[in-house]
Amino acid sequence: MDSIESSEHSLDVHSWLVVCTFMIVIILVIRPQKRRTKYPYHITLNIATAPVLGVLFLLATQSIDGESVRNGIVGEPESGVEPYAVMILFFSLAYICISLDMTGVLQYAAFVISKRGGGGGQRIFLYFFLLSTIMSGLTSNDVVILTMTPFLVYFSRAVDLVTPVAFLMAEVQTANIASMALYIGNLTNVVACQAYGVSFLEYSAWMLLPTFASIAACYVMLRINFRKEKYIPKTIKSPDVDPRSCLVDPFGAIFGLAVLSSSLICLIGTSFAHVSVWIVTGPFALLTLTRDIWHDYRGNFKGPMMASSNEKQDSTGSVSKDRPEEISIPVSSDDAPAQQSILSPRPTTTTGARTPKHPRRRTIKHAINRFEHRWPLLYAIIIRMPWAILPFTFSMFIMVEGLSNSGWIAIFAGWATNLIPNYIVATYAVGFISVLLCNLFNNVPMTILVARILQHPRFVGSPLATPEVVRGCLFGLIVGSNLGACTTLISSLAGLMWDSVLRSKKSNVGFWGFFRWNMGVMPMVIFIALSVVVIELKVIYK
Repeated sequence: MDSIESSEHSLDVHSWLVVCTFMIVIILVIRPQKRRTKYPYHITLNIATAPVLGVLFLLATQSIDGESVRNGIVGEPESGVEPYAVMILFFSLAYICISLDMTGVLQYAAFVISKRGGGGGQRIFLYFFLLSTIMSGLTSNDVVILTMTPFLVYFSRAVDLVTPVAFLMAEVQTANIASMALYIGNLTNVVACQAYGVSFLEYSAWMLLPTFASIAACYVMLRINFRKEKYIPKTIKSPDVDPRSCLVDPFGAIFGLAVLSSSLICLIGTSFAHVSVWIVTGPFALLTLTRDIWHDYRGNFKGPMMASSNEKQDSTGSVSKDRPEEISIPVSSDDAPAQQSILSPRPTTTTGARTPKHPRRRTIKHAINRFEHRWPLLYAIIIRMPWAILPFTFSMFIMVEGLSNSGWIAIFAGWATNLIPNYIVATYAVGFISVLLCNLFNNVPMTILVARILQHPRFVGSPLATPEVVRGCLFGLIVGSNLGACTTLISSLAGLMWDSVLRSKKSNVGFWGFFRWNMGVMPMVIFIALSVVVIELKVIYK
């Protein structure tokens, strides 16, 4: 206990370097910066590069040591969190879901729903609301953001909506709300549950009711906020598109759905045996990868289908300007700035047959082009994978270890003990504070940081930290990390991706527009979700 007390007074220059570096990195993640140099490269500081540079800076100044780096990758035994296992789980499911999306089955489902709506605007709005809810509940919020957003933009243009804002806001809100339902729905769920040893089944037993209540409240609040006919018209014409034209790989769709369903069933079944989740999902991802390699080997990949079945290409294979917009995920560097490297080639102009000055760069580009030509499906999946999350998450884990070793976590844990006079106050306080911190730190680093605070001996050793209080804090954190993503664009990675896709489609909602529409819905939804958690705690512990 004496060591805990003394840690509050052990702050030194290295402690302040760690916390300042942590804040600067968060700012650069939210607002990436690009700096030109006199060389043919520019330096980009963003989600992929800024956290890594922050860790290197702290190592160079000896503010953190090798043990912090190791614990940030492998995990500290007392914390219960294994960062490498979190990443294997996340990327395994991401690969399965993106491979499934490449078959066209998600676009097929969206067009079927628009056809089944029968022209009724409110009915079609409800169908899309339910579709994004189910997709997010079974996959993850990131998959919904990357697949549904470009489709909704095209759909709104094809049916001549005055504005697609009601459909877009419903999509992003349901994506983040439904991601509470399952352990795998959001990276923050995995981080929090690993910290407390919560199994897949136990998690769903606690969070299904808050999710259902939040979804219902969200729909009611959306209908109130978008009650004017310009947002949800009484009638919407069906787009002149055959849904089957989007289903480019029917067998792959069946295979992908079977793999995803099997992985979810196995996660539920193995939760009783306390098997690490990455051991379950990893083999299914390898199975999907093997199938994709075989698909490419046989030369069956047709590429992403367009929204219309009568589209044509010119002799060079480029898209003609008069055809509808492609529904596939944008993959250019402008659409996905987070995936650029720290040193990106500066655009250069060449004329005629002038030889490029950098043969190595030309060789790499040629190798990439050959890979794309020989393995088109693998290439399409690889460039859509959220690789930037890998260095970002590991670096954030490492910096949180630095905060812990430098004494900050102990101080924050002491402050947190003032929030837990009972489980009711603890649940609401941690929930709403987590929502606020999402907008300061982004939800992934916020969850990592708060989980470590709630695990610190100063907090756990408090006489007020009863089992129901600890459970209330845990699920308040999960509610806040998921629903806090629906407050501002900078509060989550999903929000940043959503905004990036919309900007590429010239349909930007804007920072303040996003905030304004969410404030009309989310405060009530967050309150209801936390209230259901409180009721569950009262029933179970009283």
